[in-house]
Amino acid sequence: MTYRSGVIRLAWLAALLAPLAACGPDDSTGACKDDFVAGDLVVTEVFADYAAPAGGTGTDDGKEWFEIYNNSDRPVSLKGVTVVHSKIDGSKPASHTIDDVTIAPGQFFTLGNATQDLLPAYIDYGFSADLGDFYNTGGGKLALKCGDQEIDSAVYEAVRSGHARQFTSASPPDYTLNDDQVNWCEAKDSEFETNNFGTPGTDNDCAPVVSGLCADAGVMRATIAPTVGSLVITEFMPKPTDVSATVGQWLEVKAITDVDLNGVGVDRANDTAGASVVTSPECVHLSAGEYGIFARSSDTSMNGGLTTIGTFSFSLNPTANADVQLVYGATVLDAVTWAASTSARSKNLDPDFETTSGNDDQAAFCDSQTIYGTADRGSPGEANEQCAAVTPPGMCDDNGTLRAIRKPTGTNLVITEVLANPAGTATGVDAAQEWFEIKNVGSTDFDLNGLILKNSLTSTTTYPIQVSACKNIAAGAYGLFAHHTDPTLNGGLPNSVDITFTFSLGNSTGAIQILDGLTLLDSISWPTATYAPDGKSRQLQPAMTDTVSNDNHLNFCSSLATQIYGTAANVGTPKAVNVCM
Repeated sequence: MTYRSGVIRLAWLAALLAPLAACGPDDSTGACKDDFVAGDLVVTEVFADYAAPAGGTGTDDGKEWFEIYNNSDRPVSLKGVTVVHSKIDGSKPASHTIDDVTIAPGQFFTLGNATQDLLPAYIDYGFSADLGDFYNTGGGKLALKCGDQEIDSAVYEAVRSGHARQFTSASPPDYTLNDDQVNWCEAKDSEFETNNFGTPGTDNDCAPVVSGLCADAGVMRATIAPTVGSLVITEFMPKPTDVSATVGQWLEVKAITDVDLNGVGVDRANDTAGASVVTSPECVHLSAGEYGIFARSSDTSMNGGLTTIGTFSFSLNPTANADVQLVYGATVLDAVTWAASTSARSKNLDPDFETTSGNDDQAAFCDSQTIYGTADRGSPGEANEQCAAVTPPGMCDDNGTLRAIRKPTGTNLVITEVLANPAGTATGVDAAQEWFEIKNVGSTDFDLNGLILKNSLTSTTTYPIQVSACKNIAAGAYGLFAHHTDPTLNGGLPNSVDITFTFSLGNSTGAIQILDGLTLLDSISWPTATYAPDGKSRQLQPAMTDTVSNDNHLNFCSSLATQIYGTAANVGTPKAVNVCM
């Protein structure tokens, strides 16, 4: 981009506001050949510390430079302009008066510490050693003057060897904006010499990220910060087949209100890595109703042709505890969890449930049907499909008939057995074959739909049971919770699994809680590794099947060796009467 003063300022207004800034041939000693007002020249870049090539040696002699910009609407002569270099506080000044050289309007012009006969190709004018060494630590100041009147000045600091300090490319060069260090950044993209980065004599190419501000069409403005409810996770693709998952996984968000994504991060609650945050200096804006895509890669030639607003580095297909969330600082804007996903099909949120609470229900998502690649199906960046059937809150599907969910009472649901340490040491055994059992000890049936699971007595992380079909447990019957419904994956459980879960049960210490909203229905915990022997479930003694007795881990005993099931050498009585002694 080339900036012109007619675009960025009005000369007559500057003259009215700063009449004392003008100077000309009749001013004090050292006056300029040309007439200048403040801002006609702007300091735009400073290179203070040269980095020698690998294996080479060298100093800053002949390699330091700074850049100015002709912000006027005419060619100007620099004859008589005095450059003053000093510490930031103005101490230790050194000066050089420029010879007769003319620069065009909108031209960038570099001045370096070389003699005129030894100028590198990227330096237009040499001031030799007149300004002294630029400061590598502590920073310095460069001022352009006509006699006693200043045209512009700028401070440089945070110097890093081999990297120029640049005025932002997000706005046109301006003699007031370059006074603020938030509008400067470190050159990183353009290498003008080996190991040395900057853009001498051309447009700058870096834009600083300023908290709370972003560049909108070249103008800095306050960001429209998101709040809970302004962004909703509406679709995600854990298992693409057209491209590798490492570049092809993606996540779609919908803006419910106008919002900027700057500072928004994509994260998982169930890992220790930090969030992948949008750090663009440009405004990453979504208007109300628009969709945005976060993907593992921003390269459209690799990610399946997706146009992205941000990227993330973690997998959407973890071995356990599948979840993803949007965060803004410490605030979780939205989060979703899922128990399973299908290859080549995204999980599509029904349009009737596009709220931060509506997508908490896993039943509100369905496998996408629309092809967006060769084989993959989804609607990235577009309106979602209507799912075939989504049960309303508080209801479940009882063989085709919607009815109200029947809640358990405070004492009729009892956790009676748990296998926290399946047999075998291969990776993924525990994550595939863990299970636990509950019993309905009441006189009436209840449903498991809508209850909440936790695997800790202290953590706030919860795992809602979100299924459409009524998961009914008759009076006196058992309910089975496992990682998989497929016997070939879950260790050969002999009875049908009612509910799947994604969290881990601890081999040494652990806990299970079942809640109805904030009401705790039952919980168990185990404090030592002896509670979870390899391949053996722990069973609540039959005579102690109540919500008080199972609070004491000593009332559980190991399954008998004769109670083997499946093909993995695990023992226990899943979904059957406990018989341990």
